[in-house]
Amino acid sequence: MHNGTVRSILAKAGVVAVALVTVGAATTAAAANSADDTGVTGVTSVGKPQPKHGGTVRIAQRPNDSPNVIWPFMDVNQVTSINIGEFQQFFFRPLYFAGRDDRIAIDDDLSPAQAPVWSEDGRTVTIRLKNWKWSNGERLTGRDVQFWINMAKAEKEHDGYYTPPMTIAGTTTNYFPDNVVSTSVAEHGISITFDQAYNRTWVLQNVLTTITPMPRAWDVTGPDGARGRCSADAVDTPTLKADCDPVFRHLSAASVDKKTFATNPLWQISDGPWKLKSYDAASGAYAIVRNKAYSGVHKPYLDEVDFVPYKNAEAQYADLQAGASSPNALQIGILPKAHAARYDPADLQAGNPLAGQGYHIAPLTYLDSISYYQLNFRSSRHGKLFRQAYFTKALQDSYDQQGVIDGPRKGWGHPTIGAVPALPEGNPLSPNAQQHRMKFDLAEARSLMAANGWDLSTTPAVCRNPGTGPGQCGADIAAGDKAEFDLDYQAGNADLPGIMAAYRTNLAQSGISVNLAEVPVDHLQSEASLCTPANPAGCAWDAALYGGWVYSPQLYPTGDSLFATGAAANVWGYSDPHLDQLIAKTITSNDIQDMYAYEDYVNDHQPVIYTDDIVAIYEVADGLRMPVQDPFEGYQPEFWYYTK
Repeated sequence: MHNGTVRSILAKAGVVAVALVTVGAATTAAAANSADDTGVTGVTSVGKPQPKHGGTVRIAQRPNDSPNVIWPFMDVNQVTSINIGEFQQFFFRPLYFAGRDDRIAIDDDLSPAQAPVWSEDGRTVTIRLKNWKWSNGERLTGRDVQFWINMAKAEKEHDGYYTPPMTIAGTTTNYFPDNVVSTSVAEHGISITFDQAYNRTWVLQNVLTTITPMPRAWDVTGPDGARGRCSADAVDTPTLKADCDPVFRHLSAASVDKKTFATNPLWQISDGPWKLKSYDAASGAYAIVRNKAYSGVHKPYLDEVDFVPYKNAEAQYADLQAGASSPNALQIGILPKAHAARYDPADLQAGNPLAGQGYHIAPLTYLDSISYYQLNFRSSRHGKLFRQAYFTKALQDSYDQQGVIDGPRKGWGHPTIGAVPALPEGNPLSPNAQQHRMKFDLAEARSLMAANGWDLSTTPAVCRNPGTGPGQCGADIAAGDKAEFDLDYQAGNADLPGIMAAYRTNLAQSGISVNLAEVPVDHLQSEASLCTPANPAGCAWDAALYGGWVYSPQLYPTGDSLFATGAAANVWGYSDPHLDQLIAKTITSNDIQDMYAYEDYVNDHQPVIYTDDIVAIYEVADGLRMPVQDPFEGYQPEFWYYTK
């Protein structure tokens, strides 16, 4: 989902030092969390304060980034970490929940389903549900799981996780839900049979984690409560789409009606530990309270959590400066890098500017993410540039990840090494990927442009040698075409304008001109989703930076939802038949070498331009325990508590 944010031993001492610092940071964060349940570095767990039940926590939202959809069945531009991990999963638990304590793993105790059981031939998976209930008193059953599968089967064009079938060399590989041939529903669970045996890790971590059971009370076609038939159908029912369409239209319309989020009876039915108390459609402020009917384990300590919106990071910082004891104080906020001290892996509290205001820095959480900006390969204006491998390589060579981390980020971050994250630990990194880094090499960038037919005496450079042969500009590029494009980036981030300005300067050294624009995140998301083969008018945008990709709820980093041709999240139109073939192998094979082959290939190509991965600095009020959060940019406030 979108977030709203190490091949060979490297000889350069600076790079080695950075790698050591990064590892040290991870170790320090883990040690701080294990030794100190209060979240304050240097306090031992001996005689630690005990949790207190009750109380309210006010937490700052990221600037200009409030949740905007409540139904978990989302289209591609709605699939964001804000909507999922900081909103929907409070109320509606996925079949398999993951991420507690910054771990890339399924959390059995937080999931409504028991561990899956496989048939001998590997084609059928059986899922037994725990004794969970919805807040309306109804039991969570296999029919609620079937409801989601049916909706996914009927409404593929609206499913943000959908990847269409791929036929390569006469062999077709189906992805979910096209690979589901039948199901068997029971009161206590469901069995799902696929068209062939698939990689079991992929099925668990990339298919079953995307399924959110839906109460049958949602199977209605309008506000009058008229019953639908979507949940009752089998997956092969001929009328499945006709039965699900009216239910989809009603739920999807209600799901974006922000003024009724907290009052619509549909969304008051939950199986998670929280219920939505209020939502301000104008500002994006919202509050959650304990779900007293929650039947899972780890019931919340707190009574309420209030999510406070901000237009920019400085406004939030001003509220933190007012102190943890001030009226309407924040108990949790994010420290802007501009006000942070330089990162010290030995002591996170060193130089904390808010220590005197009653705050401490929480143990670091590393996101299971890759950061990048996306190029629109279908851009009607400059897609022809992006389709040239030398040009995208020059764009990557010009982005100084480590310089950004050492400079404006003050050490609070780490490089994106490729398509599979290096941090936190737990991803299946190939031996090559473990040593891989994206180069910052302005000389190489300039050489690439000069060697491929561009006149670098002006900026933007001009194509002087058109054609597709050696030393020429490439397909579709005419004599006199300019090396220029537009790059839109997210507003509200204090660091980005300076970072983007420096990047523009770097690109100019290779004759590439970039026109920068700071725009709201909602505009970026909608803009990126407009360009489709059926809507060429929406393809005028060139490039967009609004974070990157968090591998959630699809944990296994196979790339099928991100880089495969036609994948829902692949809104930038990247297509590589050989990469598609490698991706197909990762989902059908249990051999880790097939995963490694995919990683090594995609890391040698350029589907996106990788940028630095950010580490958020959480300031937490003294006396409040906020443990390490999940690596998917979500929260589990049921584990937060005040100490006695």
